[in-house]
Amino acid sequence: MESIGDRLRQAREAKKLTVKNVAIDTNMAPTYIEALEDEDFDKFPGETYIIGFLKTYSEYLKLDPDEMVMLYKGYKIGESATPLEELTRPTRPQAITNILALYDRYRNLIFFAGVALVSVLVIWGVWAMNRSDVSIDGSDSVSQIKKSYEESQNSSIKNIKSLQLSNDKGFTLVYKGEAVQFLVENKEVVFLLKEIGDNKVTVNFLNDDKDIVIEMDKQVPVTLVECPREVLLTLKGLTESRAKVMIELGRDLKAELNAAAALSQNSDVKPVTEGDNTRVIAQNNKSLKIVFEVKFIQKSFIEIYLDGNRKQRGFMPAGSVERWEASEYIQMKIGNAGGIKSTINGKEFTFGKPGQVANKIITWKKDVTNPNLYHIDVKDW
Repeated sequence: MESIGDRLRQAREAKKLTVKNVAIDTNMAPTYIEALEDEDFDKFPGETYIIGFLKTYSEYLKLDPDEMVMLYKGYKIGESATPLEELTRPTRPQAITNILALYDRYRNLIFFAGVALVSVLVIWGVWAMNRSDVSIDGSDSVSQIKKSYEESQNSSIKNIKSLQLSNDKGFTLVYKGEAVQFLVENKEVVFLLKEIGDNKVTVNFLNDDKDIVIEMDKQVPVTLVECPREVLLTLKGLTESRAKVMIELGRDLKAELNAAAALSQNSDVKPVTEGDNTRVIAQNNKSLKIVFEVKFIQKSFIEIYLDGNRKQRGFMPAGSVERWEASEYIQMKIGNAGGIKSTINGKEFTFGKPGQVANKIITWKKDVTNPNLYHIDVKDW
C-alpha cells in the first residue's frame, strides 16, 4: 500500500509546491509538514494534533481528508504489532502464547482487516452526520448552547464539529444544519450554517443568537459578547449542501477594554467616538496615556523607548505578547514589521511587511482647530 507520507509528498510535488509554500498557505509549521510526510508522528504533541494537521494538509492538497485519516488509523493498527520477544517470553500462559503466535503469523491480514473496519466506521460516521439524532459534543457549555438554540428556534442541530485554530487561523467544511465549535483563548464559540444562498451563506452564532451573512471572498468581522478577540469569517467555497469557511482571529478586544479603562481613570479624558481611544477630548496632555500592545507572530527584533527611557531591546520569540505604556511618546524599532500584530490604545496598527524594518514614534498630537482635541500620531523616527 502507498504510505501516508508518500501520498502527501507526491501530491505536493505534483503541484510544484515546496514545504515553505505549504507553510505560508496553511499556517502550519514546516516541522509538522515534514513530520507528516516522513510519518514521524512522535513530533506531534498528541493524537488530536496529528489528525487535525493531517486533515488540514489533505484538504489543502485536494486529497480526501477522511480517507487520509482512515489510512493513518490503519497505520497505527499496524504499528501496534507485538514484538517477537514478547511472543516468546516463557512467563506467559501457553494459551496466550498461541494466540500471539497466530497474531504474528497473520499480522498483515489483521492489518488489512483493521483498515477495512476503519473504512466501514468512516462510512458509517458520514452517514450518521446526516441524521438528526447524531451525537453532539458532550461538553457542558456546548450542550447547553445547543439545547438553548433548539428550544428557542424549534429546530435541531445535526452535528457540532470541533475546529482547532493554528496561528489564529483555520478552515472548515460545514454542511447546512451543522455547527462548528472552536476556542478563542478560553471562550467557546459556536456557529451554525443556517442558510446557503447564491454565492453567500447565513450563519448563526449560537453564543449571541446573532445571524451573519457572508458573501463569497468577502471578510466579515464579528464581535461577540465576552469573546476576547474579534472573529473574522470568509466564505472560500460553496456547493448546494456545504460551505468552506476560513476563520481568523482579529482585534484584541480585551486590549481595547484595558486601554479604555486606563483612559477612563482620568475623568478629564473623553473619547470622541465610543470605543475609539485614539481621538480624545482632554483639558491638557498631562492626563493622556499611550498604551502599545504587541503580539509576535514571528520572531522579531524590537527596541522600545518610553518617554525617552529604553525599556526593551532584543529578539522576541513567536507567540510572546508585550504591553508598554507611556505618557508622552513611544519610540520603537522593529526588525520584522510584518511579523507582529499591534494595537495602540486598543486600535490595530500595521507598520510594514514581513522582513521590513520600521522606525516609528507614537505621540499625542493636538488638533490645530480645537485645542482640547488630541489624536494618536504615528510617524517615522
